[in-house]
Amino acid sequence: MQAPVAVQAPAAAPGVEDLAQATLPGATFHRWLADCRQRGPLTLTRYAGQTAYLISGHSALAAAFRDNPRFPPAEAYRRTIEPVQGLTFQTMEDDEHRLYRRLATPAFRSTAVARMEVEGLAALARELLAQLPPGGGDFAHHFSHRYPFMVISRMLGIPLAREEAFRGWASGFLAFTSDPQHAAQCARDITDYLLPLLAERRSQPQEDVISALLHTDVDGQYLTDEEVLSHIRLLFTAGASTTVDALGNLLYLLLSQRERWQQLREQPALRAGAIEEVLRLESPVAILPRVSAEQAVSFAGVEIPAGSFCLFAIAGANRDPAVFASPDHYDPTRDTSRTLLSFGPGPRLCPGMHLARRQLRVVLDTLLQELPQLSLANEEAARPCGTVLRGPPVLPLRY
Repeated sequence: MQAPVAVQAPAAAPGVEDLAQATLPGATFHRWLADCRQRGPLTLTRYAGQTAYLISGHSALAAAFRDNPRFPPAEAYRRTIEPVQGLTFQTMEDDEHRLYRRLATPAFRSTAVARMEVEGLAALARELLAQLPPGGGDFAHHFSHRYPFMVISRMLGIPLAREEAFRGWASGFLAFTSDPQHAAQCARDITDYLLPLLAERRSQPQEDVISALLHTDVDGQYLTDEEVLSHIRLLFTAGASTTVDALGNLLYLLLSQRERWQQLREQPALRAGAIEEVLRLESPVAILPRVSAEQAVSFAGVEIPAGSFCLFAIAGANRDPAVFASPDHYDPTRDTSRTLLSFGPGPRLCPGMHLARRQLRVVLDTLLQELPQLSLANEEAARPCGTVLRGPPVLPLRY
């Protein structure tokens, strides 16, 4: 018989008052995570005013991602986004999750997505570049905060004249935790706008994501209008917002040490590896909150009380020296195909990861071609910030 694992008290993480509000810009965050990782596989911290268990080592986090009984994924989404997003496969478990994931994910493989990848992504990037003010400015405001939302709007089939209004609503409901009343109003505005489009696409399907969501069936079951609306909102919370941050992180890391940018100009074969390395060094989802099971569980030798916040520190695991040689060093030749945790391994692997990677590559190729002399005007202002969703608040660039 195997001896029971001894239960121990986790070490306290170094002083951060509350990770839900902390910004920890630049290297400050990664030094903090390294300190946590050295103290043990789990460390005690605070999140949203509650005690939380931070998992920052690669081995422990890879195991936790695959351990739905101890770390059920749905509850954290129910607490943080479901009130405005609605019921999606994110907030479901087991067979229900698998069914609704099968109903929703064909939209990521629809004709609209394929056409956008082949024809539309570069054209949309050039469309936005043509609107840049001369000389320089905040690239986040003019491009990286807009591009992923516009990609999804085009895939949905939103009329061009309403794209900016729709982007404003989507950005508003993403701010649910800081301004729930405004977020709820924006969610209602999106619903009011989309319902006539849904009715039109039910009777006259087109080659867009809305039509794919409406007309996909699994064993004769279809999504209802409300379920389609919820999964459209999901495209913005889990898709557009994280790609916004990933784009910002990509540009910051490549331009803050400009020899990296120059290397990719001269060696295009390194561009795919550079994107993977940026996703490792600055994952746009830096810490993913989950809530532990309804009964106390033991994990990595630590007793976790029922219903506790458990923080999946992807940013810490992606720099674990036990897995990555010189983990803080940028290396576009590094092979992370089996070790990268940025998209969450296991049954909850992000279904939009291919589209996200494709957007990053198209933008990178387009910028290297159209704006080869791009440079950072203020590196300190552009440092990535945030502990859950993480990216640069501004990108002051010279064009």
